[in-house]
Amino acid sequence: MLDIEGLGTGPDTTILTIAAQEFDPLTRDKFGREFYVRVALESQERRSIQQSTIEWWATQPEIVREEAFGETNRIPLDQALVGLHRICWHAKRIWAQGPTYDMTILEDAYKSYNMALPWRYFSVRDSRTVFSLVPNLNKYPASHHALEDCRRQILLLWDSLEYLKIRELA
Repeated sequence: MLDIEGLGTGPDTTILTIAAQEFDPLTRDKFGREFYVRVALESQERRSIQQSTIEWWATQPEIVREEAFGETNRIPLDQALVGLHRICWHAKRIWAQGPTYDMTILEDAYKSYNMALPWRYFSVRDSRTVFSLVPNLNKYPASHHALEDCRRQILLLWDSLEYLKIRELA
């Protein structure tokens, strides 16, 4: 599962944090390797920022804003993409909640560095579509901490697949 936090919604948006959490969609409560980085804003001078997103971040709790915008432990975007590649390159499926946000932004970032994508276009899966198949799904609230949101999305996916009695994925 992938999740990012950013400063806009377009493909070239500035990325604040990137997270990935390995898991088996059919083996509940078992997580694999994890990846989480805070990305240096100064490494993204050519990426965009939307004022409306800055205003939205201002409405978030202080602890959420501090995690997203704090200055410590940030790495350049190209290094973050190399680290993400290491955890994703062998995955059979790459899940995201609404891949037109996370995946589009990450793909644009990889292309901006002429780096190969760590996934194939046909391996991307949308967890939100699966969630929509389950009436009255108990949706845990988003924290806007990318790694916590990965895990929340995995829990929702496990709940959804269990409800739908899915025992095998193509």
